[in-house]
Amino acid sequence: MVELAAVELGGTRCRAATGRAAAGKAGAVAERFEILTGDPQPTLAALAEWLHARGPFAVVAVASFGPLRLDPRAHDYGRLLAESKPDWCDADVLAPFRSLAKRLVLETDVGAAAFGEQLQRGGRDTLVYVTIGTGIGGGLVIDDRVHHGRLHPEMGHLRVVHDGSFTGICAAHGDCWEGLASGTALAARTGMQAEKLPDGDPAWATEAELLAQGLLAITAVAMPGTIVLGGGVMQRAGLREAVARRLAELNGGFAPLPEVVAPALGEDSALSGALELAARAMGDSAPHCRTQNR
Repeated sequence: MVELAAVELGGTRCRAATGRAAAGKAGAVAERFEILTGDPQPTLAALAEWLHARGPFAVVAVASFGPLRLDPRAHDYGRLLAESKPDWCDADVLAPFRSLAKRLVLETDVGAAAFGEQLQRGGRDTLVYVTIGTGIGGGLVIDDRVHHGRLHPEMGHLRVVHDGSFTGICAAHGDCWEGLASGTALAARTGMQAEKLPDGDPAWATEAELLAQGLLAITAVAMPGTIVLGGGVMQRAGLREAVARRLAELNGGFAPLPEVVAPALGEDSALSGALELAARAMGDSAPHCRTQNR
């Protein structure tokens, strides 16, 4: 029996993987499966079917986009709480996987990614992982633990300074960070998908400004040593460096600046972090994750 499996539910694509713990680092992916994010029932069923052919497992960790109920004591544990993806509100992201494992672990996709990235870097300092793609999400790891309050962090809904020329697309807040600077917002603002925008388009300077404004707010609150920028929008050459430069300018020498870096684990940040959360759950390391026995 392969002991560990992970599921990553993202705004654009969903993945499943088998793997193992890697001493002192994030979990190591062995096999993987990927599909585009569609309607919840067929999407989750396809992931569960792929895992079923490789299981059963000691632990399955599910790392999902949110907003998501993470408290195992809540009546709606494991359910999505709002319509961040069409038709996914109230979807139970754990149900399809309950028959595959003795124990389930639940975390947000960005929380798992932050956990994986911190482990990969030695697990020493406070780290924030921000993904800029279909939406904007952020995970925070402090002292080897993914941070949650009454809910997980919703960094994409920070308010940021902007010139008012674009009203934003967030259904809840309009011109929040996600509503202004996500890949979906960038496409709405320019009429063109991010990957098709020319390098010299002025929209990229606006994007760097908006992203730096959000990182300034995160820095002021969390004072992380590292901010990892992932997601599809961050594939644009030079954007990360432009954001880091503008962040330094906005900071004005006031506070210690985080190192702004690319994901050390590439596209596997969330899967690797989820595998390690699964490994810790197998060892009953309860403070590190939200778990539920079958």
